[in-house]
Amino acid sequence: MISFQVDDTYAAYTDFTKNIKEHFSKSDDVITAKRNIIKILEKSTGKIVVKSFKIPNFINQFAYRFIRASKAKRSFLNAQELIKKGVNTPVPIAYIEFFTPFLKESFYLCEHFDYDFEIRDVLSDSAFEKRDMIFEAFIAFSYDLHEKGVYHIDYSPGNVLVKKEMGTYRFSIVDVNRMKFLKFDDALRFKNLSRFSASSADTTKIAKLYAKISGIDEAYAIEKLFYYHDKHQQYLENKKRLKAMKSN
Repeated sequence: MISFQVDDTYAAYTDFTKNIKEHFSKSDDVITAKRNIIKILEKSTGKIVVKSFKIPNFINQFAYRFIRASKAKRSFLNAQELIKKGVNTPVPIAYIEFFTPFLKESFYLCEHFDYDFEIRDVLSDSAFEKRDMIFEAFIAFSYDLHEKGVYHIDYSPGNVLVKKEMGTYRFSIVDVNRMKFLKFDDALRFKNLSRFSASSADTTKIAKLYAKISGIDEAYAIEKLFYYHDKHQQYLENKKRLKAMKSN
């Protein structure tokens, strides 16, 4: 049994979506093959990106069948909502789920965004060309997200793609299956930015830029961003320690 939805703009992709497992298996153009597998598929109309989600454990197989939407479905619906709000994300094409009888496999299809680099590249290279300009543009983009009520739970350096266009920078967010749409308080704004600090200097810079564009007190901004950055680092350390204990 299958369940799927194709965006109205891409009605012509219905049969392609239904046969996605066959098309996916034939492609060797792999973007990543970690927890989930992401590939680029060639169509006569251009490139599309297809994400195959890891088969969930039995409990989640049941949950994604009867209780909550699968990651593929959430990716599709969240991307549609982002587009409505005027937020850049690769345009959603379709999602499809395969059940036997619980969820086994799921795929999300979207347009290919031809980006130049990830914001991660800017953070990791203190000599990155136009680094300060990109930082300012990125903070303006983040502030716009927050003003539109977009809380990207996985808002992290690898999930922000950047395209240079006519001397400006266009940002696009990916990996959008975990997302909430809500009204931000000041603290949540800095919690959402806590993964983008590569150094103390960058943390301070990001806080100051956000304070300037938002009108939030600068000292408060710096304090909150450092607080949430340190909490996130501690979470990562605990996670790493737990993983090491399990492997021993």
